[in-house]
Amino acid sequence: MSASTSIPCGSKSAGGNGNGVDRLSSLSDDLLHHVMSFLPMPEVVHTSLLSPRWRFLWCSTPFIRIDSEDFMDQCKLEKFGDRLLLLRDGTISLDEARIHAYRADSATCSAWIRHAIMHKVRLLHISGFLRLDSTATFPSRHLKIIRLQSVTLKHGLFRPLNYDCPVLEHLELELCSVCDHEEISSSSVKVLDVSHCLIISSLLICARNLTHLSILHPYAGAIVTRGLSSLVTALINLRPKSFHHMGTVMDHHLLDGLPHATTLELHAPLHERAFEGGMLTCPAFSNLTSLVLGDWVMTADFYPLHRILQLSDKLKDLTLKLEMRNAAHAKPCRQQGERRRRPQAATLASRGSKSTAGKNIRGSMSWCRRCCSLPAMRRSASSVGPDPC
Repeated sequence: MSASTSIPCGSKSAGGNGNGVDRLSSLSDDLLHHVMSFLPMPEVVHTSLLSPRWRFLWCSTPFIRIDSEDFMDQCKLEKFGDRLLLLRDGTISLDEARIHAYRADSATCSAWIRHAIMHKVRLLHISGFLRLDSTATFPSRHLKIIRLQSVTLKHGLFRPLNYDCPVLEHLELELCSVCDHEEISSSSVKVLDVSHCLIISSLLICARNLTHLSILHPYAGAIVTRGLSSLVTALINLRPKSFHHMGTVMDHHLLDGLPHATTLELHAPLHERAFEGGMLTCPAFSNLTSLVLGDWVMTADFYPLHRILQLSDKLKDLTLKLEMRNAAHAKPCRQQGERRRRPQAATLASRGSKSTAGKNIRGSMSWCRRCCSLPAMRRSASSVGPDPC
């Protein structure tokens, strides 16, 4: 039956002209699929009861959604998921597949994921307390976006993503556990977000075409960045003891892969040594024009700030986001000679002053007024930016 065919029905039309024509059913399949995309998947399937026009319409939707919230127990969820994939039209490619399965077996979910990839899915969103390994994926020339949430990533999962998904551009990991020593080295990935993830051993990020990197609040294991030659923007925000595991400080090289970035934002608590430890060995930031820094630069009389300015010849905009309550706890320099050679932060970050590399910098400094002022810092009205509190 063609998409434009009108089906007479006993009730009045939605238009209210009383001619008994079902105008909704006269819409094209694409428009009806769009309307159906706002419904939970069980209700999408139930539209088959509306009329002959709708009987098989759900089978050709370009999306599948399997959600634990729609079912009371695991058995019903898995039965629905299996029948949904079995009965849908296998000739229709998938734009997106969303599997939200907090009450489902990992092996069953892996089978659902493979089905979605086999049907040329472009966006894959998986969430739930699942354990996924290499059996959950296989090569795809269509998969562009992957979002994984609350998933344990076992050894071998990243290999097909790195080598067998040539159009994969966007990868998000949120609240995931990364097992073993893993790497993200895909030559196609351009955007990578790693948020609140547990790194059991280490994670190497060496995707040479990556342009945007975001790492928020990782903990336990080490994250290494390397060879990110296409990087444009990077945001790294660490929590206290981000790289401490069972009392041991894990080795890391977070800054090694960032020298090509033009915009860089680095936040860490005052006593977190992850950035400070990497300042002595990190390469020059040859393209950096915009820089935002947090509390960690206050240590040792702002030595990290002084050091990063030395490495940034093209820097134009510098912003410091500091909390005054932490200033009194900043670690002093080991030697008085170093203290005299290091410029005061107020001088570096205000009034368009020149950096140690001799370049003009437009700077601002924001303070949270939560404790007494830092005696060692000369605070003037011109050096203090808007109060964020």
